[in-house]
Amino acid sequence: MSEFNRRELIRIAEEMNGMSNDETRQFITRIIDDLSNLKPSIAFVGQIKAGKSRLINGFTGQPEYLPSDVNPWTTVITDMHFGHPSGRTSGAEFHFFDNRQWQALIAEGEELRNMFPDEEDSYKREMIEEQVEAMKTRAQLRLGDSYEQLLGQHHDLEELTSDDLARYVCAGDDPTEEGEHDPGSDRGLYSDITRKAEVYFDIGHFPYPLTVTDTPGVNDPLLIREEISRQYLKESDFFVVVLSAHQALSRADLKLFRLMQALELGQIVVFINRVDELGDGAMDAAKVRADVQDGLERALGNSDIDVLMGSAQWAHYALTGDETGISHDSILAWLRAHPEQMKQYLEGVEEIKQGPGPISREAVLRFAAMIASGLPDLRRHVTQALTNGPRNEQMRMAWQHLNSFAQGELERSTARLRALAAEESPDANDADESNKLLSDLRALVAEKTEAITSDMDDVLSNLRGVMDDTVAEAVSTVVRGPDGTSPLLAKNGETEMNFTPLRERMRELVQGATQVVRQRMLSELYAIDLQSNAALRALPGWQEPVDNRMNTSAVRWFRPDMTALTRGITVELRVTWLSRLISRKSVVSRAERMIVQEFEMIGDDLIDTARGDLAERLQTVVDHYLALLAGHLEHRVGPDGTNPHTEAQRAVDQARRITDELSTALGPVPADNLQAEAAE
Repeated sequence: MSEFNRRELIRIAEEMNGMSNDETRQFITRIIDDLSNLKPSIAFVGQIKAGKSRLINGFTGQPEYLPSDVNPWTTVITDMHFGHPSGRTSGAEFHFFDNRQWQALIAEGEELRNMFPDEEDSYKREMIEEQVEAMKTRAQLRLGDSYEQLLGQHHDLEELTSDDLARYVCAGDDPTEEGEHDPGSDRGLYSDITRKAEVYFDIGHFPYPLTVTDTPGVNDPLLIREEISRQYLKESDFFVVVLSAHQALSRADLKLFRLMQALELGQIVVFINRVDELGDGAMDAAKVRADVQDGLERALGNSDIDVLMGSAQWAHYALTGDETGISHDSILAWLRAHPEQMKQYLEGVEEIKQGPGPISREAVLRFAAMIASGLPDLRRHVTQALTNGPRNEQMRMAWQHLNSFAQGELERSTARLRALAAEESPDANDADESNKLLSDLRALVAEKTEAITSDMDDVLSNLRGVMDDTVAEAVSTVVRGPDGTSPLLAKNGETEMNFTPLRERMRELVQGATQVVRQRMLSELYAIDLQSNAALRALPGWQEPVDNRMNTSAVRWFRPDMTALTRGITVELRVTWLSRLISRKSVVSRAERMIVQEFEMIGDDLIDTARGDLAERLQTVVDHYLALLAGHLEHRVGPDGTNPHTEAQRAVDQARRITDELSTALGPVPADNLQAEAAE
């Protein structure tokens, strides 16, 4: 769905608020807020020197924004907002670390490292701690007395220059090295305490508002940069993994992919950059692409990750005219080897020719470079995937709710008009009866909701017991060893223990229990719907609305959040230290207790998160249904006025117009979807 669809839904929802009762208005306001803040994010990740910054410049159409010289960035995550919901289109905000965030950076990094440990991880924590301390020292030397006051604060600049950017995100001279630091330079002044940069642009050539994020490189000699990149993985909706054609899918790349797979991050595309530097051009690039696809298949199993190719250097030339390192013959050869891109090029040239004035040779060459760069293909791939993914689902849910309210309003106003025409308007007794029924139905829904919640708590309480037993048994098997020989007491000092099967079993238990809760919720909600409709039909002169079915989408589409399963077990890194302080005989039992405790906390987090999410979704369904009921009943007594028939006709016309606009904004839900929903 396009940006036009989103804006239309917001406009229609705001108009609907003017004709809604208080309960409905509250719900529609939530829909408006959700649609207004619908802004997917795209993170570019990959190794240093893969050409990531220049690729982002081409992707966003900001050719000179991110410096692409050797290692200019510090530890800064940079969010580039295009068409931000706030309406802001210029300037930037720079957010500074505080001591708590620095410490969390170290702790969370340890959890991620423990997911896929290697021989280097044993010393990484110590190095990262040293690097954080070095950052603090440099910042104190640069900032002096203002250092403490700046921690945890942020700077907001209405306009942003390259010099401003350099002060916050570029490394600058190291003030701890004599002879290397220029005291008069403010380059890098705030860089060591800057946690994140947010920069604002207009929507540019993107079809809807989104955020493009530049992350520090993985496999960076400065480990703190790698840590920040890995930890930011959970913050984005879509990921472009940038590989260099010279060293595609290295060991570090594979480790990144496995981590992303374990974190269940969702949509990913691979972009192999720097194909312009390959000796045999398209032929070599095809081999590299095939090797990457085979490597992903071997490493990740049934991988369906798309692999695109191109050159950020070609895109840079296309945007700036800088011909440094550009071979026009190579660009044209690349297009000839890729028929789809050649077609785009030829069609684009024909379009350019239709424009005013003569077409220059340079314009054609730069257009060819842009098509060959692969950036237009990458933009289309990413925006289409976001459109068809979570963004589409959120807009579809919003449309369903709005359409439900609009159809109900149309039915109610039509029924009111018919009643007036037949001079059968309900009297005060009907109003009292309607108000009493609404009160009774609210009480019914509240009672049933409490029962549903109680049943959910029973299921999840049983899950806690099963989870604790599973954890205790699995940890004991791993720590004590399947043959009775604990790996903690191995002569070679190896302490690595494999808890992957336990994590998978915990995942299965949570998914199974929440599926039971979800089905029971749907069954009880269906019973509420039937009982409420029976009571409504008993009202004198009741007209059956077309939208009277409860919308249970929020519950039906629930899937448990498994993020807690990615948490590492820190005791694994402390075993060697423990063994020096206590007897070897007690190492096993003590380590077992500590590991069990940590896995039990992971299990508790999984269950608590699932309960909170389910309860919130249940409340969404209930709030929506109560708003519908209130709307059904409020018009059974017409307002006092000199011409109630005119008022009723106006209400019908307005409701019909809104339903028509909603149909145009998105289109009706396909009949097979409605049947599938009813079956559930």
